[in-house]
Amino acid sequence: MFKNNLTNDFTEISGVAATQLRTWLRVTGEDAATFLQGQCTQEVHKMMAGEARPALWLTIKGRVLGESLVVRGAGGVWWLWSAHTEGAALKTRLEDFIIADDVTVEDLGGSGAWEQVTLAGEHAEGWLRGALGGVEPPVAGAWVELGGGVLLAGRRGLVRVWDWVKPAGGGVAPGWADAGLGGLTEGALERARLAAGVPAIPGEFGPTDLPQEAGLETVAISFNKGCYLGQEVMARLHAMGQVRRRLLRVSGAGQPPAAGTGLLAGSTGKRTGEVRAAVDDGRGGWLGLAMVNLLGLDGGADLAIEPDATRSVRMEDVA
Repeated sequence: MFKNNLTNDFTEISGVAATQLRTWLRVTGEDAATFLQGQCTQEVHKMMAGEARPALWLTIKGRVLGESLVVRGAGGVWWLWSAHTEGAALKTRLEDFIIADDVTVEDLGGSGAWEQVTLAGEHAEGWLRGALGGVEPPVAGAWVELGGGVLLAGRRGLVRVWDWVKPAGGGVAPGWADAGLGGLTEGALERARLAAGVPAIPGEFGPTDLPQEAGLETVAISFNKGCYLGQEVMARLHAMGQVRRRLLRVSGAGQPPAAGTGLLAGSTGKRTGEVRAAVDDGRGGWLGLAMVNLLGLDGGADLAIEPDATRSVRMEDVA
């Protein structure tokens, strides 16, 4: 139904940089595992130490409030990490539901005692292998200890990208220049993320949206676990097997449209979607994400930017 217009070469990036540590929560207590199990979409009870699984935090109506990796540490300690959801907001969301549970949530990301370094590419992989004493860097779903911190492969959809959450101080990555690592920019990370079809939650995909509209049910939702907030809606949608809207990767020529710009159906000229995010692709065009009403699509025909119907928009499913 959708054309394959976007290439994956945007997602292969390289370099190293200190990046913003948005969320680094430590969850402890006798009831921590059971509490997390009842709050997020992931199957927490079956996680082993050394695992890191993506999870969503929903409203009772199944809308998306936030996302994070759930990281199982040793000795009953759990960590929550996110590249986009703010730690303070997630902490508040959790504490709103702590009643008689033996659970403590600490926002260590906002304490100044921890920092984050993002590494990407072939040279980063080589540097990490050396820093880990020959151990392979983690793949999606796992983490390893490095320098008193945690090394994650947490950015969904990106090729060879790791986030190292570590105690503050000690520089970015000792010896990184000798390892051939150049600088990594936030712009490169954002372009790679959008090319991979990964929305920033909740900024680009959030409280008005259902996980299935971005294909998140395949990576962050367990349909075999017990009750959690939003589960009834997730089960109903899973049984129905379809949604009316879909988050699509989009691209076009010229300057990137602003978030919120309307998209028009080619044949009718009716508004059938909106741009959620867009950036310059460095090639004279732009790429981004858009939420589109599937019922408004005309046989997979290109969309157009509102109000200039001459600016066509190519689209591709994010799943």
